[in-house]
Amino acid sequence: MGQTDSFEKIIDELKSVISDLESEDINLELSVKNFEKGMELVEKAEKILTLAQKKIEIIEVNQKSK
Repeated sequence: MGQTDSFEKIIDELKSVISDLESEDINLELSVKNFEKGMELVEKAEKILTLAQKKIEIIEVNQKSK
């Protein structure tokens, strides 16, 4: 997964991981791997949201100074 991944793509992957984790046919080893992957996806999504929030704050500041 590269830096160009969109937030939407990350969320779709996270939904897939969650679905796999909820499956009754999954073994412990695969569950742990999926959990790790899910945590990585959450971290990437949080970084994207934080960046978006900072951009919005800059826009708001610029609008107020006009």
